Amino acid sequence: MQKKLSSGLRRKLLKSRARKIREGDKLLREYVEKISRKYPKSTIILFGSRARGDYLPYSDYDLVVVLQEVDDKISTIEEFRRLKPRGLPLDLLVIRVDELSDPLILKMFRKCKILYNGLKINSKILNRQV
Repeated sequence: MQKKLSSGLRRKLLKSRARKIREGDKLLREYVEKISRKYPKSTIILFGSRARGDYLPYSDYDLVVVLQEVDDKISTIEEFRRLKPRGLPLDLLVIRVDELSDPLILKMFRKCKILYNGLKINSKILNRQV
């Protein structure tokens, strides 16, 4: 009896985790679509555990939005935050395209995924070893 109960609970837990992951992925797609419509000249990059595939169900999404120019990063991030769907766990960075030459920034992008590429950034540049 104990085995059946724990097996049933485990199955419920796994289903719940899978549903949360699917919901998060759907919210992320919606978010990327909103940004790309409002900022067609941008590139949106997923990095960190979600990009590498070693995430946990409660892992957040690490995103970088690359823009040609950014006058005020804080107000730009606030604007992107207002576009974010409720329930999407997100860490967000905004950088200028010229900052892609910074070795520290390039190191973050190891095994990244480009979700939208309005700036036509070469993915080989992002994934090169630093």
